[in-house]
Amino acid sequence: MSNASTPTGQGSVPGVLFRGGTSKGFFVRDGVLPEPGALRDELILELFGSPDPLQVDGIGGSKSHTSKLMIVGPADREDVDVAYTFGQVAVEDPVVDWGGNCGNLTAAVGAFAVHQGIVDAESPAADLTLINTNTDTVIDQTVPVTSRGFDVYGDYAIDGVPGTGARIPSRFRDPAGSVTGALFPTGTPTEQIALEGGGRNGGDRSIPCSVADVGNPCVFLRASDLELDGTELPAELTETPGLLDELERIRGVVCERIGLLDDASRSRSESPAVPQIAVVSEPQSYDTSVGTHVSAAEIDITARIVTSGTPHHAYAVTGALCLAATASLPGTVPNEVVRRGTDGSVTIGHPKGTIEIGVEVGEEETRDTRDGDDDGPDPTIEAVTVGRTARPLFTGEAQYRYVGELSHLDPDLAE
Repeated sequence: MSNASTPTGQGSVPGVLFRGGTSKGFFVRDGVLPEPGALRDELILELFGSPDPLQVDGIGGSKSHTSKLMIVGPADREDVDVAYTFGQVAVEDPVVDWGGNCGNLTAAVGAFAVHQGIVDAESPAADLTLINTNTDTVIDQTVPVTSRGFDVYGDYAIDGVPGTGARIPSRFRDPAGSVTGALFPTGTPTEQIALEGGGRNGGDRSIPCSVADVGNPCVFLRASDLELDGTELPAELTETPGLLDELERIRGVVCERIGLLDDASRSRSESPAVPQIAVVSEPQSYDTSVGTHVSAAEIDITARIVTSGTPHHAYAVTGALCLAATASLPGTVPNEVVRRGTDGSVTIGHPKGTIEIGVEVGEEETRDTRDGDDDGPDPTIEAVTVGRTARPLFTGEAQYRYVGELSHLDPDLAE
């Protein structure tokens, strides 16, 4: 063993670059990375090339939806096949957010488990039960399988991804309160958010919103309250003076109010990924960012979502799950604008097309309101379901330098 005082060469982490839905992330097996803590986060930031807007010196893709990590392994519960942990790797900040789940990449978890032999699978499909360790959400997932393993071929198309693939349905069981423990973390379907001197046009303002937690916590605002028409594309939202800063201030107030952090001004550094924040409006017709057209007649609600400070190129799946569920519940901002009679599903119009979410609404036996009166049964969300496609893109080893505390991982320097 070398006694060199400086690192030599590079370390490596085996894994698979996997697309799941409209996201892309690095998937590793459980046990490959260091234990949870600062060293693990430092290693992940080095692998992804963060912080840097291009992530040019790492495997990150310079956008929130392409800067993600999944840790996947066997579950320690008899009724669950696969456990997975999601990390949202910030692009321009030195932060890995472990506070929520990723619905798009969830679609690839079962496929990765088949690909890596974590589960036994036989043609034509593997019916798996997954658990997300970030939120303790349990998901039923069917993974198409051939004699060669995970099947990437099929005729199912999703807006935001070129071509077609095999449909992977994922049913999220009892998804309400996944992070905060409550369907409505503020205690009410509609909340007023006060921005003291924080509005884009100066001065104080109060904005109504709905804060719901289904799959992930989300904040929903009326497009009109932000002086938007609701059909803007991501570039337009980015170029609207002061808009993203105003949305982040709103998100920070919500973060503090629902107990995710103590100081609203630290939302970007301490909780950049959750809650997500979205603007909604009635079904509208518009041209997409990929040259197609969405008709108001084919959707139930129009929405745009911002994730990790960036307008999403399509729509985050956990955000879509939360929006569809919230739109199905009376008294919420999305329920005010959603098309009525959606019959168990909600189709959302987003910048690249549409996404359909199945919603199973149930009822609790009683509802206790803040004044102590029983106002009848409260609606609950029993499950939400989405179909996605997935595909492995690269199998190999991601390289990292022995910089900072990562020098302790260099075998030549180990004592």
